Amino acid sequence: MAQKILDAYRGRGFDCICGNLRMASRAVTAVYDAHLAAAGLTSNQLAVLWPILALEPTPMGEVARNVVMDKTTVSRNIAGLVDAGLVEVRTGDDGRHRMVSTTARGRHAFAAAMPAWEAAQEEVSRIFGKARFASLVRQTRKLARAVARAEA
Repeated sequence: MAQKILDAYRGRGFDCICGNLRMASRAVTAVYDAHLAAAGLTSNQLAVLWPILALEPTPMGEVARNVVMDKTTVSRNIAGLVDAGLVEVRTGDDGRHRMVSTTARGRHAFAAAMPAWEAAQEEVSRIFGKARFASLVRQTRKLARAVARAEA
């Protein structure tokens, strides 16, 4: 029985949207991290810093919702940003929410990273093709939001 299953699914791994998105993500992350290194940020740090900057002060749960990440993972990522002096966490007005804001250092790091981020965007866009790149950005965002809503 196991051999039948193995034979039936042996070549199907490249049909897996999850596996293909993870593979593409690793390749694209390497490009962005190479560009962002000079600014002292990683693509993951920038992805979490971005909604904090856009929404500050904002509850951690809102950051998690914006980056489609579970709250525990966001908490770990934010802890790293706190340790780096890029964000600060305070108790909200009602005491139930932990509010996140950027620090002056975080805003400076974000601003310094933007030219590197632009260069990474341009490189990946050039490699993949500008129209396909723009479409892929829209489609992956739609996919992430649709799946997150369905799982909620």
